[in-house]
Amino acid sequence: AYPRLPELHARLRGHVKNHKSPHVARLQLEYGAFGICAATIWEAIVMARAGADDILVANELVTPQKRRAAALLAREVNLLVAVDDAGDAAALSAAAVEAGSTIGVLVEVDTGMHRCGVSSPDEALAVARAVAALPALRMDGISGYEGHCSLELDTERRHEKQAVAMKYFVEVADHLEANGVPCPILSAAGTATAFWTGADPRITELQLGSYAAMDDYHYLMEPRFKKATSALVTVISRRKDRVVLNLGKKTFGAADVGNIPAYPRIVGWEGLTPYRFDEEHATYEVDDSCTLKVGDVVGFHLGYTPFAVNYFDAYHVVEDGTVVDIWPIMPRGPLHGGLLTMLEEGR
Repeated sequence: AYPRLPELHARLRGHVKNHKSPHVARLQLEYGAFGICAATIWEAIVMARAGADDILVANELVTPQKRRAAALLAREVNLLVAVDDAGDAAALSAAAVEAGSTIGVLVEVDTGMHRCGVSSPDEALAVARAVAALPALRMDGISGYEGHCSLELDTERRHEKQAVAMKYFVEVADHLEANGVPCPILSAAGTATAFWTGADPRITELQLGSYAAMDDYHYLMEPRFKKATSALVTVISRRKDRVVLNLGKKTFGAADVGNIPAYPRIVGWEGLTPYRFDEEHATYEVDDSCTLKVGDVVGFHLGYTPFAVNYFDAYHVVEDGTVVDIWPIMPRGPLHGGLLTMLEEGR
């Protein structure tokens, strides 16, 4: 599951936002990841309870509740958080001081995705200096996910965009260090850019996650990772020119992301053309050569696992056609579901 990754310069920090499984996170750590990356503080708490002790929340935590949770969790694990605003850093510092903990900070840099992140080397320096001057925060480096590259299906153009993004990212780090702010961590990459970014001698860690629950969307760009996640579906209607399955947009993930045709494919019938995807139905065009009939149960490669996983309760782990284990999917949704209370009570 890790083609050539051991040969890369950067270390692997396994992202958990797409699979949301403590069991998969433990496998990531067992098979080479040195730490975990999470999208939410609630994911981070669950993964810490599963044994992860080095966790990056690759997101800004700008509500008091989330900052409080991060400050409490930082008493137990090495916790890093993304920051792109000096005021946010000050509030995070206050939460850590109150909890008696130290939170590592990565200044988030916009490398071209135009989401979160500082917009210039000088802005990065200003935020980094603010972080370094605050109590209970540790200025650890910068984070810069080049996610816009993952919307480019053409390999050559994607590589060109990745190279531009990482050149700028490294220049930001150089600017910080030239002005007296150490920048030991440069954290970047996704599954679609892993082998290029990971080979850069300046990049220290990779925030990869989709490889662990590989779907059709990411497989189109990086087929060296094998497809890992599928759903079992049933043929509920068969007409002369179409076949209908009982799984739709609500559960299989987006039919397309950006301009990439990441629609799900039927295992063994990958060549079938989709006719339409509805809330609870997937309809494909067929002809007389297709032998699928009502009642047939088939595998269904998910179009985009990060969306699909939120609709399922568990993974059924299959080896040689036999279910050997069931792994719960957690946490889901924007609320903490008691996780903050657990931290405050020392559980």
